[in-house]
Amino acid sequence: MKAKIYLDFNSTHPPVKAALETARDFYLEHFANSSGLSLESQAVNKRIEESREDIARLLGVTAKQIIFTSCATESNNLLIKEFFRRANAHRKGEPFRVLSSPFEHPSVAECLKHLSNTELTFLASDRNGQIAPATFNSTDWSAIDLITMMAVQNESGVVLPLFDLLTALPENHPPVLADFSQALPKLAHDAPPYLQPEVVARLTQKNIFLTATGHKIGAGFGAGLIVTPVLQAGWKDTALLAGGNQEHGLRAGSHNAEAIIAFAEALKLKLAEADYHRWQKVTLDFETLLAEKIPAAAKMQIIGAAATRAPGTTLLLLPGLPIDFLIMALDKEGITVSTGTSCKSRSRSPSAALLAMGYSEAEALSVVRLSYGQNLTTAEMEIVSTQLAGAVQRLA
Repeated sequence: MKAKIYLDFNSTHPPVKAALETARDFYLEHFANSSGLSLESQAVNKRIEESREDIARLLGVTAKQIIFTSCATESNNLLIKEFFRRANAHRKGEPFRVLSSPFEHPSVAECLKHLSNTELTFLASDRNGQIAPATFNSTDWSAIDLITMMAVQNESGVVLPLFDLLTALPENHPPVLADFSQALPKLAHDAPPYLQPEVVARLTQKNIFLTATGHKIGAGFGAGLIVTPVLQAGWKDTALLAGGNQEHGLRAGSHNAEAIIAFAEALKLKLAEADYHRWQKVTLDFETLLAEKIPAAAKMQIIGAAATRAPGTTLLLLPGLPIDFLIMALDKEGITVSTGTSCKSRSRSPSAALLAMGYSEAEALSVVRLSYGQNLTTAEMEIVSTQLAGAVQRLA
């Protein structure tokens, strides 16, 4: 029987068994609605609030800054539509002006496209996926209603310059929405400042709203979150989703207690285990082996190789290769990989992120993403690189 090697962590992290078991055990015993008045409902609500406090403590923020949702897509949509509403309330008839990185997840990019009367400006990127901080110094921030910039690019793993952005922003700057879903599983106490857990507190102090989702850290599906700045008075009467008084009145809907508990438990376990330097070494060793094994004739490139990247993501450009057949060949060997951004992985349209980096449409269709954890073994690297090299040779 072939070994199963899963290399699509950026799409969905493998389940953290202990976290899911803890959450399931609680849910099977305490399944009442958390919004009720009964003792059972109060027990569920208490456990949810404990999970909120655990997540807040791990990220260095207050529990009041955590809003639970169903996923990051919901979080991003709720916030964008609220910022849109607020801008229209203050400047009726004028366009909603958004400055965005060209790399945003579809839950941000597509949501913005569907808003009426919106002016969308993209920051320029080089071929490595880097946005030059000098761009920020010439920006008229008073002419912008919202800034969107994800923390870590989900296809290439390139770290985007959120801290450079913060340095350039004036004191009363427009709100910033930072999709943190790819950064959250890469946080580690021994990481550089931009990937230490404390980065969340530092960012939210600057009027940045962070979003994330549980399935990127192994908590399974069903829970996402928004980490807000310390909410100003104007937010207290805001219903991002109306229909109940859950989540400080900001997001109505019965709590998915099991998913929320799993989120907190998985984050605890992930941060306790995280070893950034080990993960960096695994990434370097794996990419070195791939470069050695894959034939030079394939003209393989690692996209973003010259940029600052989070560990555990290797986006390979294999020009002219039929990527669909390559993925099928790896599937037959028990190796799971991806074509790129998770929510677009079945689409054969070229990656918007790669086009923005200056790659051609043909090149943007010729990529395969390997995303993996810090525990990828040398034996697994050897199997994957050998099978990938063989498939490349056959398909060339």
